[in-house]
Amino acid sequence: MSAKEEQFINALSVLSESVRYRILSLIASKGELTAKDILEQFDFTQPTLSHHMACLSEAGLVNVERRGRSAYYSINKDTIDLVSSGIDSLKTGSKKSSKAKTPENDDIEKFKKSKKKKKKDKNKKKKKD
Repeated sequence: MSAKEEQFINALSVLSESVRYRILSLIASKGELTAKDILEQFDFTQPTLSHHMACLSEAGLVNVERRGRSAYYSINKDTIDLVSSGIDSLKTGSKKSSKAKTPENDDIEKFKKSKKKKKKDKNKKKKKD
């Protein structure tokens, strides 16, 4: 599995927690928020928020910028684009995903090519005889 695929799956896992998705949606709607701003919108403690923000940050879904004693959170557009394109690829069906460059698909392609080559060689030999 590639690093991008792992990041995609990890991001989906983090977003599967509804509170984290709601936090991310809130940040996206405002552009940038402090922990205090986020906490005002939810009914849980600061340590709970810290846990959720750490998960979002580790998954690369949010950027954290420290200014003085405050942490400012914003959306990491690169990771959101990765998740979005990963979901979009599911809409196109298996054609796109089966053509993805992976070691397994490379091995399959090499096998198919070698099989075709052997068949061509065999046909050439038959024509010569």
